[in-house]
Amino acid sequence: MTVKKPLSMFLLATTTLAAGATAAIAAMEEAGVFKPVVLRDRPLADYQGATGAVDIRDASDYEDNYADDIGDGVFFAPGVTVNGLDIQEPRLSIRGFAVGNSGQRSNVIVLRDGARLTDVHGTTNASEIDLLSTREINIVRGVANLREGGGNLGGVVNLVSRTGRDAPAGLSARLDGGSTIDGKAGGQGHISFAGAASNMDYYAGVTGVYENGWRDNNRRTSQQFHGNIGFQLRDNLSTRVFVDVANSKTELAGGLTLAQLEEDAQRPTPPITLGPLFPGGPIINLVDGARADDFARDIREGRIANETKFSLLWHDFTVGGHYTRREIESPQIDFVGFIDQEGSEWGARLEAERSLRFFGGDALYRFGGEWVDGSQTSDIFDNENSDPGAAISETDQKSKLINAFVEGVYKPLRRLAVEVGAKFIKVERRLTDFADDDIDTRSFTGVAARGGARFDVSDKLQFYASASRAYEPPSMEELTAGNPTFLNDLEEQDSFTLEAGLRGKIGNWIGFNVAYYDTDVENEIISLAEPSSFISGALYGSADKTTHKGVEAGVDLHLFPGAMANRGAALTLRNVYNYASHRIVDGGFEFGDIDGNRIAGLPVHHYRGEIRYDVKDAWFVAANVQLAGGAYFADHENTVSVPTDPIVGFSAGYRLNDQIEVFASGENLFDSNYVAGVSPVLTINIDEDRIFTPGARATVYGGLKYRF
Repeated sequence: MTVKKPLSMFLLATTTLAAGATAAIAAMEEAGVFKPVVLRDRPLADYQGATGAVDIRDASDYEDNYADDIGDGVFFAPGVTVNGLDIQEPRLSIRGFAVGNSGQRSNVIVLRDGARLTDVHGTTNASEIDLLSTREINIVRGVANLREGGGNLGGVVNLVSRTGRDAPAGLSARLDGGSTIDGKAGGQGHISFAGAASNMDYYAGVTGVYENGWRDNNRRTSQQFHGNIGFQLRDNLSTRVFVDVANSKTELAGGLTLAQLEEDAQRPTPPITLGPLFPGGPIINLVDGARADDFARDIREGRIANETKFSLLWHDFTVGGHYTRREIESPQIDFVGFIDQEGSEWGARLEAERSLRFFGGDALYRFGGEWVDGSQTSDIFDNENSDPGAAISETDQKSKLINAFVEGVYKPLRRLAVEVGAKFIKVERRLTDFADDDIDTRSFTGVAARGGARFDVSDKLQFYASASRAYEPPSMEELTAGNPTFLNDLEEQDSFTLEAGLRGKIGNWIGFNVAYYDTDVENEIISLAEPSSFISGALYGSADKTTHKGVEAGVDLHLFPGAMANRGAALTLRNVYNYASHRIVDGGFEFGDIDGNRIAGLPVHHYRGEIRYDVKDAWFVAANVQLAGGAYFADHENTVSVPTDPIVGFSAGYRLNDQIEVFASGENLFDSNYVAGVSPVLTINIDEDRIFTPGARATVYGGLKYRF
């Protein structure tokens, strides 16, 4: 009785407040005094078909800030974290998967307009992502659907491009520039041209970036082009062609030991020396550092893709295809050498769906599949002053992916939807060592499946729950880690997830999306050693059993809506909170006695938030913060903690007229010496393992947008 009464009073007060706030906003809007700010998080109408954890990040999340990598695009995405391992080297992690990806591993797949940016070998190059030509970012956490998901543990990130239908018509330009507190300048420029006619539209955008990173040996230049043209040929027939070109040159500073980070975080990875063993004796250079080896990664990429939609025989079809050509040159530090890769891939996909009435309820079924085939030469040479020297290995890598899925949704009741589906996955890896014409092959075949239900409590509130299985083979990089001339014996990864969530809105003042997940994994591939370390040992290993449990929450609060409306303003507090309890249940023989330990590389508690004050369409000012807390280890033995500090930023903007906007943004305003990324290891050598990447110092940028 003592519990029910306060709860009833709270619900009554909440309902009264929501009704009053909504009425106040409606009155001001009708009077023309106030143009309300729509809560930008979690538009419920976009989730009507989903029985799992999905997220939609609109470009408004980041376009008012200096946004130069995918990390800026997912700042407000629950369940998603970014491991910043160097300038323009963010590694996406969803629900803790791929958090230890010291290389470009594939636990999170990145698509652009439904076609793969993550290549068929399992590598994602973040420098190929251009946020300024992206309209929205769709995120599938876990196996929230089988069209994109199921073939990897973490989830899928799909970048949806701007088109002539949604981009500002005509010519638009944007220029950003700024500097760190110690005078390291950087900036980017973007020009776009868009238009639409009755049956066609077009968009083209060019982005150029120059950043003189705040650390030494950390400069970046890149040029990116994205264009697309769409044709509405008939009422039930449309097609769109996408073209991407990227040219990126990045100097990499590399990681530091914890002591080096505290002493001088600006330095690149230093050499490792031995001696003198006696007074006046020689000093032996064991390992060159990032500056001496000119540690860098240069990428040239071209891509063309198509998506065609039509209706035939009572079904709605989507047919797509892509071709990508990519060249990578990367002088590495230490014993790795000079990596030279060149290759291409072809891909095609087909989806079909049909809606119908079935036993008195609405039903929908869909089916489809994907085929991707790619090959690349992957050669490693001695690194001789950033030029390739003698050949260490010369190989050809081939990968093929085939999958097929079927799923159905049935609504026996108006507010209840039930979904079931399965997906067949087959991956082939083939490696040819040109030194002796030796051919090594691995083939992986598995099934992903899911069942879920969604109950629409009201038009503004949804509850969902699901059970799913994911299946992910090791990537080519994981299979060749440690020795590039043969495929190692890493096994495929299987996961089983139970998930439940609640999303919706209360009036016009709260929008929320909260989910709980519990995932059991067999053979999860985790990092064992630092890739650039001179210490011998495998880079990756398979833990027999792990578990990923957590809560991911996003909440938008429209504060004091009535009072703000009287001023023609809005005050919005946006919050993202992730709780992660990820542990090694049974490490197996190669991991030693670490059963029960936390998987390294991720804090237990992680919060990101922003408070923003808008005055109509005239101007805004906002402050944001990132906080990490709880256990956060650098090693799976859980002996060394990663230092954490609050990171504070700001943004502000002013609209001069319909054509001109100016804005400013700042990062790390208190100039904290913080860790932006860590490459987890099994056993850490605190004096030698250079696995910590420092975050940038205090930085301020200014920008100008102009529409011609």
